[in-house]
Amino acid sequence: MKGHEIPLSKYIEGNKMQLIIPVYQRNYDWKKENCDQLFNDLKKLVHSERNHFFGSIVTGVADSIGNNRLVIDGQQRITTISILLLAAIHASEKGEMEISDIYKIDEATEIFLMAKYCASERKYKLVPIERDMEAYDKVFAGDPTKFVTDSKITNNYIHFYELLTKGNRPFTFDELLNAIEKLQIISIELESSDDAQLIFESLNSTGLALTEADKIRNYLLMSLSREEQQEYFKKYWQKIELSTGNEPTMFLRDYLTIIQQLQRPPRINLLYFEWKKYMEERDRKVELAKMLDYAKFYYQATNAQLSTEKLSKKMRQICNIQTDVFNVFFIPFLKYAEDKELSESEIYNVIDLIENFMARRIVCNIPGNALTQVFCALHKDVLKSYEEYKDAGIDCPYRYAEILTYHIMRRDGNYQLPRDTQFIEAIKTRDAYHMPKPFQVFLFERLENAISGEYNDVANQMNKKNASIEHIMPQTLNDEWRQMLGSKYEALKEKYLHTFANLTLTGINSELSNNSFITKRDGKMKSGTKYPGYKDSIYRLTRGVTECNQWTEAELIKRGQEIVDIFMSLYPQPKTEFKPIPKPIDEISLEDETFNPANRLLRGFTLFGQTYTETTWKSMLLRIVNILSDKYPDIVESLYDAGSYFWKTPGDNEQYCTKISNGKYLWTSMDNKNKLRCLRYLFEKCDIAESELTIQLEVQKEQEE
Repeated sequence: MKGHEIPLSKYIEGNKMQLIIPVYQRNYDWKKENCDQLFNDLKKLVHSERNHFFGSIVTGVADSIGNNRLVIDGQQRITTISILLLAAIHASEKGEMEISDIYKIDEATEIFLMAKYCASERKYKLVPIERDMEAYDKVFAGDPTKFVTDSKITNNYIHFYELLTKGNRPFTFDELLNAIEKLQIISIELESSDDAQLIFESLNSTGLALTEADKIRNYLLMSLSREEQQEYFKKYWQKIELSTGNEPTMFLRDYLTIIQQLQRPPRINLLYFEWKKYMEERDRKVELAKMLDYAKFYYQATNAQLSTEKLSKKMRQICNIQTDVFNVFFIPFLKYAEDKELSESEIYNVIDLIENFMARRIVCNIPGNALTQVFCALHKDVLKSYEEYKDAGIDCPYRYAEILTYHIMRRDGNYQLPRDTQFIEAIKTRDAYHMPKPFQVFLFERLENAISGEYNDVANQMNKKNASIEHIMPQTLNDEWRQMLGSKYEALKEKYLHTFANLTLTGINSELSNNSFITKRDGKMKSGTKYPGYKDSIYRLTRGVTECNQWTEAELIKRGQEIVDIFMSLYPQPKTEFKPIPKPIDEISLEDETFNPANRLLRGFTLFGQTYTETTWKSMLLRIVNILSDKYPDIVESLYDAGSYFWKTPGDNEQYCTKISNGKYLWTSMDNKNKLRCLRYLFEKCDIAESELTIQLEVQKEQEE
C-alpha cells in the first residue's frame, strides 16, 4: 500500500485512466447540505493562499494493464467534483457564468472529465455503478429534458447549477478551477498483496453514510474478481435489493436470524460483525444464491404478494400493522409451504392464526417487546413437533396450523394469546382513539370489511388521510349533548369517549364534530353548502349509527356489543386437537412463563448449548450466575447493590443469602418460582434470550399414566 499527498486536480487529470466505481459500492448519495459545505469551502479558497484537505481516496488496480483504478473509498467526493465541473461548464457555455476564455471549457473537459485514450468505448473518466451511470451520462450530455429525475446525481447537478448562476454569482469559471486546484487529497494505492476489505473497514469504522447492508455487500463482493463482482452483483445482489425495496438491511438481519436459528435478531449496529462471524469458511457465492432464495419470501411477506389473491389479501391485512416483527416467522414458513406444497387453505389458516394472535394482543394492549422471541421460535417449534413424531416412529396426523395453534396457546404472560374473557373486556374498554395509527388502520379496516360484500379500502383511505376516526359523542359536550346524556354525562364521557363503541369512520369533516347527534346523523346546510352526516357515509360502521334517534348509554352498550360480536367472529379463540409426544424427560424453556416448578425434580439444564447436571434449583441458580459473571462481568457486577437479588452487604439478612465471592451475595432463600424470576431478571439485564436456557425435569407421574 502506497500513500502520498497530491492535488485532486493532478490526481484526476489524464486522458488514459478511468476511475471505476465497483458494483459493490453504494449509490452516490451526497445530500444538498454536503454539496453546500463543499461549495462554501471553495468560495473561501478563491481568496486564500492555502490549500484545503479534501480527504483520502483509496484505489486498487482495475485491469491487467494498470491504467484504470477501482475506487474503494472516495467515490462520493470524486463524483461531486465531477458534477460541479459539469454544471460550471454548461453554465459557461450558455453565458450564465463568466469565463475569461471559452477554450478553457474544452481544456477542463479534456483534463478532468474525459479519458479519450482509454481502452473502453465509453470515454468518460468517471465510471459510476450501473444505477448511477445513466443519470451521470445524461447530465454530461447536458439536455435537461432527458435527465433522470429521481437521481441524487441529477438533483445535485441542478443544485450546483443554481448556486453558480442565480443571484450574486460567487465564481467565474476561472476562479472555480483555481479553487479546485487548491483541494488536496491523500491518494492511497493498494497493491495486490493488500487486504482491501480490512482497509475499507478501517476507513469506514465510524459508519458514516454506510448502512449495514452496504458493509455486507462490500464484504461479499470485494474479494471476488472484477468479472465475478459484475456477474454476482447482477445475478444475486441486485435482485436481493429489488426484493427488499432497495433497503436490504432488515432482510439481512432476518436472514441471519433464520439461518442461524437465533432466539432473537442481532442488533442492527452489530449486524455487519455478526455477518462476518457467520461467513467464516463459507462460500460467498453459495451464500448469495441462498440469500436470493430467502429474499423471494421476504418480498412475498412484506409486499403481500403471495401465490393467490386470497392469500395476498389476507397478508395485506397483517401488513397494515406495519411491523416487521413477524417476518422471521413468515419467511421460513412461506419457504416451507412452497417446499412441502401446502394447500391454499392451510397457508390461509396459518396467516389467519397469526393475525388472530396479533389482533387480540393489540386490543388487549399487551406490550410487543416479547414478540420477537415468540416469532423466532414458532416455526422451529412446529418442525420440532413433527420431528418428535418421526423419531417415535408415529405418523403425525396433524396439519401445520393445528400444531402452530398448540405452540401459540401454550404460551402465557407477556407471550400469550389473550383468552376470550380478557379479549371481550378489552374490546369494551380499550382506548382505541389513542392507539398507534397502524393499529387503528388494521383494526378499523377489519371492522369495516368483516362482512363479505362491498369493500371499502379503509387502510388506503386512512393512510392518505381521506378517512379518519371520529367520536360520535364529541370530546367537547355542548348543552344539547349534556341534556341528552343526563346527569351522569361526565361519567359516561369518561367511560365511553375513546372506546370502539363511540368511534366511527368518516371523511375529513370537522364541521359537524361538536354538533348535536341529530345534526351529525343527518348533516346540515350552511351558506348554501351541504355538510353530509352519517346518513351519507360510505362506511358500514357509520351507517349503523343512523338507525338511532339519540346517543345515550343504551346505544353505546348496544353498539359496543355489536363490535364485540364482529371481533369475536373475526378472531375466535383458537382450538387444536394436537398433543405432543410424551417425553421421558420434560424440557422447559425459561421463556415458558406458564411453567410451575413446585414439586418438580430437576435433572439438569442446558445454557448456550452446554448441558450441566445440577439437580437442585439452588445449585442451578448459583451455577448460572457464575457462568454469566464470567461471560458478562461488567453487567453482572453492576447488579450488586442495585436492588432485587444481588447484594454487596446483606447485613442482617446474610442467613438468607449465598456468598458468590468476596463482597458479593445472592439472595437464595426463596421458592423455586422466585428463583426463575431471578434468572429472568438476570437474563434481561444481560440481554440474553430466555429460550437460551432449557431445564430438564423428571416427568410428572400423572403425565406418565
